[in-house]
Order: sequence, then C-alpha cells, then structure tokens
Amino acid sequence: MAKRRAKARAKGKSAKSRKAAKKPSRNPSRGRSTGPRRRNDVGAVKRTVSRKAKAKPKAAAKAMKGRKTTKAAAKPMPLGSTPLKGQANMIVTFDPNHRGTAELELREVLRQAGEKPQIGQTEVEGLFKVAVSNARATAAKIRNLCHSNPNLFSVTHHYTPIDSWCQSEVSAMQKLIRSASAGIGQNEKWKLGLNKRHWDKLEGGQLIIKLTEVVDRKNVDLDNPDKIVQVEIIGKEAGVALLTQKDVVDIAREKGE
Repeated sequence: MAKRRAKARAKGKSAKSRKAAKKPSRNPSRGRSTGPRRRNDVGAVKRTVSRKAKAKPKAAAKAMKGRKTTKAAAKPMPLGSTPLKGQANMIVTFDPNHRGTAELELREVLRQAGEKPQIGQTEVEGLFKVAVSNARATAAKIRNLCHSNPNLFSVTHHYTPIDSWCQSEVSAMQKLIRSASAGIGQNEKWKLGLNKRHWDKLEGGQLIIKLTEVVDRKNVDLDNPDKIVQVEIIGKEAGVALLTQKDVVDIAREKGE
C-alpha cells in the first residue's frame, strides 16, 4: 500500500510539472505574456500597421500641397492688378511675343522715372495703356534713362503721350484734331502721325485725307516738323495728341540702332 501511495504522489507531481511547462510565462516588468500571441493580438498589430501605412500618403499629400502653395505665391503680379486710376495718357508698344517680360520692364522703367505703375490692358497685342502724372515729363525722364541705362530696355519700343480720347469714328477724331491743331503756330511746320490697329473702315490714304482736311495750317513737313498731330486708333477708340519730336520716345532711335 505504501508503494502504491508513493507512485500516485510521483504521478501527481509529474502532471503538475507538465502543466507548468505548458503554461506561458509572464514578463514581470510589464505584466504581459511572453508566450505565443493570440489571434486577437495579431489582428490588433495588423490594424496598427495598416493605419501607419495609410497615414504616410496623407502626410506626403499635405507636404506636396504646401509646396504647391509656396510656388503659387511666388508668381509675379499679373497684368491688371494695378488698374488705371483715371484715363490713360500714354501708350507703350512692345514685343507681343514677350508680354510678361515687357510688363516687368515697363513697371521698372516707370518706377525709375518716379511713377507708380498703372497699366491698362487693350484689345491689341503688343500695346499697353498707361496712366502717369505728366506724360511729356515722364517721356523726357524715360529718354534720359535710355541714354544712361540702355540695357534697361529690351522689349518695349515706343512711349507716346496721349492728350484726349474719343470713339474711333471719323467725325469724332476730326473734332479732336481740329482742337489740337490750334496749338500749331501759323509759321510752324507740322505733320500727321497715324497708327491704326483693329480698324478698317477706310483705307490709309483716304483716312489721312479725311483727318487732315480739318487742319488749317499750310506748312506741312513730313521729315522735320515742329509739331506732330498724333492719332492712335485702337479698335473702337482713338487717342489724339499734339506733340513735338522729343515727346515721342523711340527706344531703337535713342539707342542709335
């Protein structure tokens, strides 16, 4: 009987020992099991990894969005952002293939001439309308700038003052021309300067005859006039001015090109 009891005790101890070996041990520092993870634990880990993977594209998208915003802020000020205050009193011709460069150049030229850039758009390519404090005085400053710093001018060509505007009807232009011609002395030589753009109501020769018939001054000189009756037709409107040769700034001529 004693032997049987001893064997039973030995078997009980062996069974307890096997159960203890199978039971996973715990990490005393964290109180967590160090044995194999359960299915729920594995699923939680997968979900965590998935969230991190999704977060990376979002963070990258935010970074790219920030870069795009920075690039957009660096764009130059567009034409028309400083609109004309009042009526234009100067027109500027430029190379239509370099509109952006011409705008920046014009802004800098006007700034150095002591003017705040006020630039208006026109329906004609290669033409700006500008408002300045005094068109003839500004033209003189621009001429001096061309002599002192010719490299400042690369794509702008002619700076022409304008005194008055009207509709581009022949009768309306004749009225302004008659008024302007009163400033021509009886003994002064004069000529008509004409540029027409987006206007084809009359052929050039016919238009010149119509516009000059209202001027009662006889001393016409096409090569070396004292006064120029300048007419600039721009689509539905026309600008007229009575100028001297020095009032119109021809950049190529000033550079001796």
